[in-house]
Amino acid sequence: RGAGQGAGVFRRSAIGRGQIMIDTHAHLHLPDFDHDRECVVIRDFALGLTGILEVSISANRWSIVKLLAEGDRRILATAGVHPHEAARETAPDLRALEKQIHHSSVVAIGETGIDTYRDYAPLEDQRKLFAAQVRLARESGLPLVIHCREAFQEVFSILDREGRGEVRGVFHCFSGDLTAARQVLARGFAVGLGGAVTYAPERWRPLLRSLPLESLLLETDCPYLRPAPDRGGRNEPALVFHTAQVVAELLGIDPGELERIADRNAAELFGFSVTARDQGAGVPGGQHADRFRDSGA
Repeated sequence: RGAGQGAGVFRRSAIGRGQIMIDTHAHLHLPDFDHDRECVVIRDFALGLTGILEVSISANRWSIVKLLAEGDRRILATAGVHPHEAARETAPDLRALEKQIHHSSVVAIGETGIDTYRDYAPLEDQRKLFAAQVRLARESGLPLVIHCREAFQEVFSILDREGRGEVRGVFHCFSGDLTAARQVLARGFAVGLGGAVTYAPERWRPLLRSLPLESLLLETDCPYLRPAPDRGGRNEPALVFHTAQVVAELLGIDPGELERIADRNAAELFGFSVTARDQGAGVPGGQHADRFRDSGA
């Protein structure tokens, strides 16, 4: 999909209402954005987005993650290996990513965790990879971005053993029940909410109203999980506004209030600026476009 296609979906009146906001989980480095990555970044910031956490899932495309963060200071990055990659990326790949945690834009470890819903990697490989990244988060003092799908007890066990109560972060795209959510909060972690909340919103109402607003982060997980009613297409960071509106309606609060609280939570966990949010543009003209192409994007 080109930059101009589906433009009506991205009108400010449709998603942003003039508000400002941070997407705390994006994957703009993935091939889905290879043909229009720079256009998406420029457009979404123009629509009111003021920060993006670009989440690494593999050592293989780290160079594009780094270029995104270096190209615009409103984009922060993570360094990590996704559980789906556990069979393909081993200790040398993880060591290569470990070297990147000192990069000025890296603010978290992940995306890492355990996924027993998809059979993309052996469970024991996932456990080892997750444990190593929890240790890295504890040793570096960086927060952890956790992927957990039908594996809460596995994740809690490793997190408790390797994190020793010294690691915090977020369970991104949270998919558990209230019991799991309370265990997440008890460990000092935030709950990440994305487009999945819009698919069956009434299921989420009692859970959301049981959680403190200070525990919530808003995200897209783009290019995945595009919000309803257009859930079949590619997701983009600016659509976090739509998710925010649905979550605010379920909570019974003003969307602007939720956006301010969620942004403050993102600032406290990842270091985003919420005081000078419109002063971060690094390359409004897009000087890194050729570098993206040269890197193989």
